[in-house]
Amino acid sequence: MPVQKTTREEILEKAIDVFGRQGYHRTTMHDLAAACGLLKGSFYHYFNGKEALMEEVLRYSLDYFRKHIFSIAYRDELPAAERLRSMMEKSSVIILRNNQGCMFGNTVLETANVTAQFRETTQAFFTDWTAALAHLYRARYDPATALEHAEQTVMEMEGAIMLTKLSNNPQLLAGCRERVLKRFTQSAPSLPEQRTTNNE
Repeated sequence: MPVQKTTREEILEKAIDVFGRQGYHRTTMHDLAAACGLLKGSFYHYFNGKEALMEEVLRYSLDYFRKHIFSIAYRDELPAAERLRSMMEKSSVIILRNNQGCMFGNTVLETANVTAQFRETTQAFFTDWTAALAHLYRARYDPATALEHAEQTVMEMEGAIMLTKLSNNPQLLAGCRERVLKRFTQSAPSLPEQRTTNNE
């Protein structure tokens, strides 16, 4: 007899694993209920359908990244390179879990041309990720150039995540992280240093 007591947060955590392993379209309500130890009928007590659950999973994941990953970029008391490395390493732990890849990237690839239901939340993830990186790059570049580098980094990381998932080779993502960090540390001097040089 399945256990019938659980919390919404426990359901969301289980659902992240199921969606990450099977994808959105291949996952059924039966799969989700079974993973949570619930009867299918009991599952509707918490969520009225797979779509509603997926939307909350995305919001739950976005909130986690905002609080625990993207927020690192704004700890201005720490060196920018240290913040960049910490962001990439902490996000990689999540991405490499069971080789599931990026929940948001997976959702975009699977649903963007089918439904716009998840577009707002997935867009918010990439917007916030880019903004966090741009904040770091502004330590070394003007705002427009910083944004360009941030967008390039997001695209490079997402490509590495996809290939890592395809090949099940975490070294691909690790190599991408190191290249991004190397470019950052070898880039132009910080803006205050540039202004000092220009005034001499």
